Amino acid sequence: MPGIKDVAVEFEAFIASLSTEREELIEYIAALNNGFEGWLKLEFYFWLIKNRKLRAATSDADVGLEYKVALDQRHAGIDRETKQCDLWVRNNESGFHFIELKAPFFNSNKGKVLLSAAHDLWYMSRLTGTYEQVATGSTIAVGIGFTAEDWAEQMDKVRDYCETSKPIAVKLGSLGNHPTAHWAALTVQY
Repeated sequence: MPGIKDVAVEFEAFIASLSTEREELIEYIAALNNGFEGWLKLEFYFWLIKNRKLRAATSDADVGLEYKVALDQRHAGIDRETKQCDLWVRNNESGFHFIELKAPFFNSNKGKVLLSAAHDLWYMSRLTGTYEQVATGSTIAVGIGFTAEDWAEQMDKVRDYCETSKPIAVKLGSLGNHPTAHWAALTVQY
């Protein structure tokens, strides 16, 4: 069955495609003052379908939106049975990648949105294979208004908040060559 191997690699390819094929959008995105998560979710979803030839909206789909994945109840602090993810994508070997998206801005809400990203990563590190075979859990953030240094520092804080023994891969990048538009993929390996 078709799928992807690495969420961060695919997101980086998506951003590269966006930066070359629709370069004017980077300036528009960088000029925003508030969220664009919904747009980002749909763009990445449709890019995966088109560019990776993934099936959607079928009984044996390879990619989908808004899915509730079970949480491992053995972890302290678990306050619910499931976590709703923005996207899920079939792994090209076996299992699934579950993805949360965030769009923090360097404004008065940045702490709230970054904390939400940290909470998402915390939950992504506590998924269970009871119903689904979990390959990875990821939080992808696209930040506007941050310097590269501040963005890296904020993503370190998000990663550190997770407090898990599972390995977390962190991949950072920018939107095109824009100095204050950055992305990060933080992925927990299962």
